Amino acid sequence: MAADAESSRSRASLGAALGAFLIWGFAPLYIKAIEHIGPWQIVAHRIVWSVLLLGLLLLALGRLREIGDVLRSRRRFATYLATTTLVTVNWSVFIWAVLNGYLVQSALGYYLSPLISVLLGVAFLGERLGRLQVAASILAAAGVLVSVIGAGEIPWIGLVLSSTWGFYGLIRKREKIDPFVGLMVETGFLLPACLAYLLWLWSQGAGAFGPVLAGGEGWAMSLAIMASGLITGLPIVLYMVGARHLPLSTVGLLQYLAPSINLVLATLVFEEPLRPATLVTFAFIWAGLALFTIDATRRARLPVAPRHGVG
Repeated sequence: MAADAESSRSRASLGAALGAFLIWGFAPLYIKAIEHIGPWQIVAHRIVWSVLLLGLLLLALGRLREIGDVLRSRRRFATYLATTTLVTVNWSVFIWAVLNGYLVQSALGYYLSPLISVLLGVAFLGERLGRLQVAASILAAAGVLVSVIGAGEIPWIGLVLSSTWGFYGLIRKREKIDPFVGLMVETGFLLPACLAYLLWLWSQGAGAFGPVLAGGEGWAMSLAIMASGLITGLPIVLYMVGARHLPLSTVGLLQYLAPSINLVLATLVFEEPLRPATLVTFAFIWAGLALFTIDATRRARLPVAPRHGVG
């Protein structure tokens, strides 16, 4: 009976995690569908509707008071200012990249993210790299170098996305930030500015929300815009549900699903060019990720050494 319950929970967790990465993977289709309202209006609406969704979620969980608790500490306040800046840059650059034909570079950035996170762990958390992780990092660096030399440009979108996401994860891990409360505080910091910007657009007749706005598309477009909160918040909830009961190696493998879908959409749907130098870059990074995944899977299977002594 217990085995059946555990098996059922594992399947549910896998389904939740898979759902999260599928939403993140196909998100560019949604962004393209509302691209005519502009990247900054998309970001602003994403913040506003995320606050509403997360607020309702925390209210249902009876955790709204935790927001005030975390902000009473000056250290926590400064920490949230830093994570808010990082996630804002990450979201803004991703949306801009999708709307301006750079989804291939965006996918590159999210492929690089796990390797960047490993290096940040070494630099700031005192973690040690195994031989396979060192080889993976060298391959990733070589891939970026190929892009710089072969394409004649620095893949800044990919580097910005991977570094901001890496530092965002690093800070959240060091400070043990709750994912739901944390995102609520981060989006809450941005809410006044976003509301002011949207109200200004509305006063200029350029707003994209309401029954007679959105270029005559009315409530159909308004509902599509409101869905930005769901597309932001739902995958985070699903990811947390899934990651809680899945092996780290499984979650690690699933995280490559989203940039893979992004890459397919970029080349087959949005018809972005995949230049030879870019393809070689991906080949290096995929090879590095393969070594990284093998190492993570092997470590996950190692027995935990017994601890001796007090404490």
